[in-house]
Amino acid sequence: MLYEVRFRCNHVHTMALTGQVEERSRKIALYNQMFCPECRAQYAISHTREIPMFRAFTMPARQTQ
Repeated sequence: MLYEVRFRCNHVHTMALTGQVEERSRKIALYNQMFCPECRAQYAISHTREIPMFRAFTMPARQTQ
């Protein structure tokens, strides 16, 4: 069934929730405490530090016998 779920950030999404009535109400209560996917993605982007793609890496010398 389709439910309108309000997230912690007050964004509302229409979601298809399945399962017993108790399980659906548990999921809705859980989503009420979470940020929506867009806000979580924006938070992750804004809180990542820049990591260089290629680090200076030198191979250890090979030991020959």
